[in-house]
Amino acid sequence: MRPGIGSKALASVFGALLLVLLVAGVARAAYELLAPLVPILVTAVALGVIYWVIFRGIRR
Repeated sequence: MRPGIGSKALASVFGALLLVLLVAGVARAAYELLAPLVPILVTAVALGVIYWVIFRGIRR
């Protein structure tokens, strides 16, 4: 086995591992930042649906 083949395969595996860790870190950071906003968004959507049902439903 020539020395260049194994190191190239190892480098590609290491690069793939670093890419997976980077994506996982970004996803975790986005989750930590957006998690407190989820109840606010759910409440806003629920109030919008209630408003739409009441005011659009009465006029039909």
